[in-house]
Amino acid sequence: MAQTEKQPLSEVAPLLVAALVCDVAVADPATGKKNLIGIFDQVRVGKFPATRPVTLYFKIGDAEGRYEFEIRYVRADTDEVLAKAEGEVQARDRLSSTDLYISFPPVSIPALGRYEFQIWANSMFLGSTFIDATAAARVP
Repeated sequence: MAQTEKQPLSEVAPLLVAALVCDVAVADPATGKKNLIGIFDQVRVGKFPATRPVTLYFKIGDAEGRYEFEIRYVRADTDEVLAKAEGEVQARDRLSSTDLYISFPPVSIPALGRYEFQIWANSMFLGSTFIDATAAARVP
């Protein structure tokens, strides 16, 4: 059986329209609409290091062709990459937008501070979103 050749990567730089961190993202099977549950940008942690499952939702526009995505979960103060996710999408029309979401297994939160989800497409940096890890208030 002959192997099918992949279409070359697009040179069109897509526009990052939105990027949100949430607990869960699901698509409605009847409409295809994305439902984001528990959108947040802060995590209150009782004890470090900690872990937490997260889902990253992002939307791109002005895209056409084949894109290989890489999402880097990075500790902002050190630029250390703590986790990565990869995927691929085919965008057919620059006038349409494309919704994507990636569920991460529990990500590491080693200390107080900011953690970024950096979004790359075909080795082009599109943008990022973040979560801030803060100490949970202690109850006496």
